[in-house]
Amino acid sequence: MNQDTVLRRQTVLIERGRIKAIGAASQVKLPAGAVRLDGRGKYLLPGLIDMHAHLPGKEGTLHPLNTYFRLQLAAGVVGLRSMRGDSSHLHWRDSLRRTAALAPRLYLGSPVFNRDQSYSARKGRVLLARYQASGYDFAKYLGGLTAPHYDSLLTDAHQLGFKVAGHAPRSGLRGAVAARMASVEHIEAVVEAFLQDSVQFRQLARQMAADRIFTCPDLYWYEVSWLQYPLDYLQRLPGLAYVSPPVRQEWQEWWTAENQQLKPGGSPTAAFTQLTAALRTYGQAFRILHKAGVQFLISPGDGPFVVPGYSMAQELGLLVKLGLSPYEALRAATYNAAVWLGEQDQRGTLVPGKAADLVLLDANPLENIANIGRVRGVVLNGRWVPVAQLLPTQP
Repeated sequence: MNQDTVLRRQTVLIERGRIKAIGAASQVKLPAGAVRLDGRGKYLLPGLIDMHAHLPGKEGTLHPLNTYFRLQLAAGVVGLRSMRGDSSHLHWRDSLRRTAALAPRLYLGSPVFNRDQSYSARKGRVLLARYQASGYDFAKYLGGLTAPHYDSLLTDAHQLGFKVAGHAPRSGLRGAVAARMASVEHIEAVVEAFLQDSVQFRQLARQMAADRIFTCPDLYWYEVSWLQYPLDYLQRLPGLAYVSPPVRQEWQEWWTAENQQLKPGGSPTAAFTQLTAALRTYGQAFRILHKAGVQFLISPGDGPFVVPGYSMAQELGLLVKLGLSPYEALRAATYNAAVWLGEQDQRGTLVPGKAADLVLLDANPLENIANIGRVRGVVLNGRWVPVAQLLPTQP
């Protein structure tokens, strides 16, 4: 699919938070009193879903919560998969849905599974059942379990019908694939598997595709954390002016300290060279995964110079440079996310009957993926919200 298959001059009728009809203006009858929005020259697509978010708090950057949610919406992000669960997040999610607040839809990972002295297979089973009953949407694996404990965790999760997402286990990408982990986060396990045996990696990629094991690389986070951008570039990022001054100051101090450590006096250290080489290696591995049909999820991650919502454009741009078409990148940020969440019958495409959580752009992102940043506004649960209503007048 490419820009030639874009539906042009269409009318979209929304009622009670859902798409009721899509068609030519002459074919779609609007009810009396309908609110009309002129979309001539603009482009409508499903809202984006960030699939590796860390909500503000002890496990995420300390953005003011309301600002964090509004920046996400202003960038066209209507859903967040939170990867560090906390019981307070359950209250947030339920309260936001009940009150129809101006916030993305939340999908919550459980408190993390990792190694501690009291961990046992039985404890893992108890926690999985407890988290599922509490209303978490999936289990988050952070790391550290022995191979038998990891395998038993995944076996128990499959029996419960409870997805597990997170870091690869000690056995690496091969272990995650063998256990049929629902999504493997980050790039390290992919890089390691490729370097160990690039021929066997191709078979591993085919197995991932066959078993529908998704991967969310958070590549932009690595690019920033591994100092691939100069500070003056980062200070001009779209949306950065809306980040609170204390957070911006913290980010600048972090970059300065990291730069002094990895590139003292402007000369790259061996560590910096290794990190840069790992990114190049990931590019090679990515193209193999893509060719094999592995499905990607999209997120810029969370951390220094990751601007809520706005940095989704950076992540999409990076993956297009690695080989995704703009359509494939957008599909990953919309339909793939809906599939992983088990909501493909509810969202992810513009089809009558699906939820009206949409984004309206001023330019075609299929022609240039950077146009995903040209957001005019979002439709949230059928309600039109222009960007001007979401952003403060004075950054």
